[in-house]
Amino acid sequence: MRALTRVSDRAVFTACLAGLVAGIGLFLVLPLAPKFLELHRLPTTRDFDVEVRPQGQVTAFWVVSMASFALAVWQWRRGRRPSWALLLAGVAVLHLLALLVPPVASKDVYAYSFYGKVQTEYGANPYLSFPDQHPTDPWHKFWSWRLFGPVYGPPFLLLLRGMAVVAGPSLLTWVVLSKLVLVAAELAAIWLLVRALRADPGQGEDPRWPLLLLGWNPMVLQSFAMSAHVDALLLLVLAGAILAHRRGRHLLAFLLLVGCFLIKVYMGPLAALYAIWLATGRPRPRDRVAVVAGLGLLGTALTALVYLPYASAGGKLFTSAVDVSGHFSSGSPPNLVRRLLAAVLPLFGLSDPAAAATGARLGRQLAIAGILVAFVLVARALRRRSDPWPRMATFFLAYLLLTPWVFYWHEVPLLGIVAAIPWGLTSLVAVALSITLVPLVPAGPPAVGTGARGSAAADLADTLAAFAARYGGAVVVLWLGLRARRRTPPTTPPPTRSPEPAEPSQSPR
Repeated sequence: MRALTRVSDRAVFTACLAGLVAGIGLFLVLPLAPKFLELHRLPTTRDFDVEVRPQGQVTAFWVVSMASFALAVWQWRRGRRPSWALLLAGVAVLHLLALLVPPVASKDVYAYSFYGKVQTEYGANPYLSFPDQHPTDPWHKFWSWRLFGPVYGPPFLLLLRGMAVVAGPSLLTWVVLSKLVLVAAELAAIWLLVRALRADPGQGEDPRWPLLLLGWNPMVLQSFAMSAHVDALLLLVLAGAILAHRRGRHLLAFLLLVGCFLIKVYMGPLAALYAIWLATGRPRPRDRVAVVAGLGLLGTALTALVYLPYASAGGKLFTSAVDVSGHFSSGSPPNLVRRLLAAVLPLFGLSDPAAAATGARLGRQLAIAGILVAFVLVARALRRRSDPWPRMATFFLAYLLLTPWVFYWHEVPLLGIVAAIPWGLTSLVAVALSITLVPLVPAGPPAVGTGARGSAAADLADTLAAFAARYGGAVVVLWLGLRARRRTPPTTPPPTRSPEPAEPSQSPR
């Protein structure tokens, strides 16, 4: 590594960029780009929901690309800085390459096509519809989650309706349009984060940091430029909230966080934490309660207004998210608890089905309890004269580590916060998680049914391996960071003052 100290910053980051380009170009673009046009062959005999899709050499892609990205972040943390021109060129080249890759390791963009098409072609409320109601549709074989309604909020569904009108009958046009729209949202979010860092340099990192952390991150590239996930909109709205906060427009920041919740419900606690932070400036407890209650009523009114176009669905507006809440991601800590109890409880006389059900129930309950504890601890630590975003990032990280059901693209909004706050242990663990949370091997055909695929012991071994691969690096980094923090003598940093509202009317009463 001493040789790196004799190489210029430009050469080091150019080499990292070359590794990223090679990882995407050699292992994904070359084998997969020619298959992109196959989306025009409809109707098709291929069923993307039950058979293995072409995924290129995803393992080689992740090893090469993530090694290059990790080296770039490490060199950044050591004080090296690439030029604006090199960073921007890297963002452009990497995104152009990634756009050539058909969706890999995810089928969500095809599910989005159903939620748009069912509104325009069938004139149905998407909250009352699911793909298997339209089995003769030429796109049906690409749709996943065939017995479930959408888990997304009205802003995204309205956007999908407009995109469906533009895409027309071409699935290829739909995928390309989805990629372009969501990549545009991602790039706009990066621009807002750069502006936020420039607006208040003392509150965060070098303004170039979002370009590297997000624009060069292989996980982000796969999430949006390759697979077109809705989380790009979350990143955009969240970046707007951070910029509004830095400019003292706290009420606008809160409303934008409510907007994140209206796209995906798991973003709701961030809006609640921000409301609590706004209330901490009030001297009397009843005034603090009044501020939180007032903001809660405002958020509720906005939610009701946004859901009006789909009000005919009634209770179905919210049940889809509950329908999928019983799933467990491979390797998640709650899934580990679930598999462990399913393997151990039969030793004490419990039947295998009862042990599996008990493990699933306790795994979810412990996860909910852990997330609630994290929320309370962060809420109690919020102080009006301190920037709330680092603590909100800590809660978000705790949520990602504890939730039963998570995918790698869910972490992108956290990276948006990390891009705008001072570097710390939360930032380090979040970057490590962005490198390991993704699957490193091609996905096989989905398991049939919901039961265990093998014995409880075999399922436990598989889950342990998945936990080690997906969470192990982040857990080790977290443990080492906490250990180092305990050994470091405490210091009293100067208080960090958050910007006050520019006008009295901008601060909630």
